[in-house]
Formats: sequence, structure tokens, C-alpha cells
Amino acid sequence: MGRSLPQEWIDGTLHTLNVVRDLGGKGNIPHTSLSVVRQKPSANSRKTKNLQWRFLPEKADDPRPFAGKTNRGRGKRIYIEGTCGTTDPWEAAKVAVAASQKKWQDLLSQSQVREVEKQHALSVYWERWYAKAELEPRNNRSRWLSDKRNLWNGTTGIGVQPWATVKSVEAITSNDFLEFFRLVRENCEAKGNSGEETRRQYKTLIRNLFKEAKADFPALSCPEFPAIKKTVIQKRHFSHQDWENLVRVAAELSGGAARRSLTPEEYRELPWTPTNRQNARNWVDLYDALHLEWFYYLRSEDAPRLRSEWFSERLTDAGEPQIICFLEKTKGDRDKHDTYAYRSDALENVRRILKRKPKGWLNFPHIKRTEGSENESNVGETINFLLKKACEKAGISTQGIDWTTCRHTAFRLTLEDYPELGTTQYIRDFADNGHTSPKMLEDRYLRFIQREQTAAKARAVITPGKWSMVKRIGPID
Repeated sequence: MGRSLPQEWIDGTLHTLNVVRDLGGKGNIPHTSLSVVRQKPSANSRKTKNLQWRFLPEKADDPRPFAGKTNRGRGKRIYIEGTCGTTDPWEAAKVAVAASQKKWQDLLSQSQVREVEKQHALSVYWERWYAKAELEPRNNRSRWLSDKRNLWNGTTGIGVQPWATVKSVEAITSNDFLEFFRLVRENCEAKGNSGEETRRQYKTLIRNLFKEAKADFPALSCPEFPAIKKTVIQKRHFSHQDWENLVRVAAELSGGAARRSLTPEEYRELPWTPTNRQNARNWVDLYDALHLEWFYYLRSEDAPRLRSEWFSERLTDAGEPQIICFLEKTKGDRDKHDTYAYRSDALENVRRILKRKPKGWLNFPHIKRTEGSENESNVGETINFLLKKACEKAGISTQGIDWTTCRHTAFRLTLEDYPELGTTQYIRDFADNGHTSPKMLEDRYLRFIQREQTAAKARAVITPGKWSMVKRIGPID
């Protein structure tokens, strides 16, 4: 090439030669940064001494995914590079020009393929599916849509995964899901939870998007997902004594008003202030909410939308009066049916509640809410705040306590009080009545009740160890 190498290269202090400036390279060079590089000497290095070539195009021109950034676009950009297969800089320059040209063309071709595949990427079907979902009526619509956007746009969201944005939906594989679910699990574990429920939500959304894509690809099937191990943890519930103390405290904090038969006017005239949630009328509302939960096994999401009109008094076949709850809105639009109270004191208590609140919202009716988006109101936050305050005053630990604890308590203590409900003959009826499944009752309550009963029976039968008992002795001289 008719020129000499820089003295610094010869001296060993320079390790990079620009192909054009230093080596006189010519031809269709993909970028002026194309260089020949030698590895810096290292006593421990066993790598080849052959020279390398590399270049870094402008970010806007880089055809690689994420413009060559590592860590899915969150890391730094890396060089496009390869080996020259020689230690001679002049020969290396010729190789660098030819090899970089080929590499650049390959990357451009791959980019064009990706652009074509993007037309049928999962992201396309996300936009289509979400647009339809926005038009569908559903309970807590705004929150539901927000949850779905978080699954797509979140830190580990589907929308930031290359397989969802640059691959055709037909090219997505189980390996893509395997890596994705590993990232989700690690991210959740770093926050202190297993991520089981989060992974199930991702799985459901991906399946919905694949169903959307079947309009374009009728034979399309969703690849298999990694197994999600279900861990069943015993749910926190109140004991009988704790529940009685909790209800007692709520009644006492209401100044006794909660147990009186109040008219709507008397109820509205109870002491109340917007600046302090711990007031008499709010304690009456908590007392009422506790009993409705106790008798009808309601979900926490039911609390803000529960209405007086959903309750009706009817006669049983034996002519006995009873109050039935018909949930007009159910979780996930499940089947709607009557819910019966299993406890005999429901009639008197619910009559008293409906007398003071005969129309409209039952739980904290003064709190404004929009029909269809009731769970976006402050009802849930208020009811949990007062529940924990009542627990503190009753001497009950608030660790792990929220409004769902009351639902767990209602199920658990009913099964303890009437064990026959857990038998094959009655368990399906009891589960249906509480808008749940026999399996849920078995997994969350019955198995733990059985374990406790078995342990109690064993303690009553097994003889204590002779040397494990404490022997009372007199004072030591």
C-alpha cells in the first residue's frame, strides 16, 4: 500500500489502526471507523495474536436490534467486528474491507427481514387486541386496562422483548417464553415475591394475543409455556376469639350505634367528619361491612360496589324468612346466582343494616364512586385503614391483614363450625354459594384444618417423654 506503519504501532504503544487513514484501505467501506485492532499484551492471555477488525456505525444507521445496544437496549453499544486471520496489518486491512462489507450487507438483509416480520409481530396483535378491549364493558374497566398496559409496557413487559416486537408471531418459540419467564421470576424475587401470579397474568395475555393472531394465521398455535409451580400458603384468618373481639371493638368505637336499629336519618346524623376517618358513622359502616362479609363470603372487590338493592328478603320452603344476596357484578363476569347466609343470626343483623341504608351503596355510602369503576374510589383504602385500626385496638396483630382476610375468616370458621360442609356431599354447594371452587376450599382451608386436628389428636394420645417433663424441686441449699 506504499506507506509505513505508525511508529507507535511498531513500538507497541498503539493497538488500533484506522483502515483508511493508517493503512490506505479503499473500496466500499461501511463506515470510516473501520479499524484493525490487536489485543493488548497480557501474561495470562492464551488468545490468538491474529488481528481483529471492527467498526461502529452511527446509531441512526445501525441495522442491528436496539442499534447494537446490549441488555435489550439498556446497555452500551458494541462494535461490529470479526477476525482478520493474520498478524500482518496490510493483509488485515484487505480482509477488514471485504469482511466488513459482507457483514454489513448481512445485517442489512436481516434488518429487512425483521421489518417484514414486524408486520406480523406480537406487538401488532397487541394493538389490535387492546383496541377491542377498550370498547368492551367490564367491572373496574380503567384498572383492568391499566393492569394490561403494565403487563405490556412494564420493566419486564412483553412489549420490550425482541421476540414480541421484531419476530413474526409464527416464529415465536417456547425458548423465547423460557427466557422471558426467567427474567420475570428473577425480577419478582428481587422484590420479595415468587412472581407466580404475575407469570400467570403474562401467560393469559400472551394466549389472548395468539388468539387474535389466528385471524391472520388460522393454523397458528401458541408454543408451550414453562411450568408455573403453584405454592399454596395458608391464608391469614382471624380466630373465633379474634373475630368476636374485632366486631366488639367496632361496635364500641361507634358508641354503640352499630348495634342499634337506626333509621336512615338517625344514621346520617351520627358524628362524622371528612378530616378524621375514625368517627362514629364510619365505625358503623365498618361494623356493617364485617357482618356482610361474615354472612355472604364477599370478595374485597365487592366492598365498593355492594348495593342495598342486591339484597332481598324471601321465605324458605319451610316458611322461614331469610335475606338473600344477589351479586349483580361478579369477579371476571362469573355466573350470577343467589348467595345464602349459612348463619342463623344473619336475618336480624342484615335487616338492621338495610333499615339504615335502604338504597344505594352499602359500604361507606358517603364516599363518591363511579358506577363500573367503584374500585377506583377510596372505599377500599378506607375499609382497610379502619380494619387495621380496629385490630390494633383489639390487640390483634395487623401483619398480613387486609380486607380479604375477612373473606378467608368467613370461609375458614364456617368450615370449622360445620365440618360437614367440607365433605363430598356438601362442598360443591358451599363453594358455589361463595362464588369459589371446591378445590380452593380444599387447598386453602380444609387441608390446614385437617392438619391441625390431626396434630391435636396425636398430642392427646402420645405419651409425654419421661425426661421431657419439668420436675419441681425445692430451693437449692
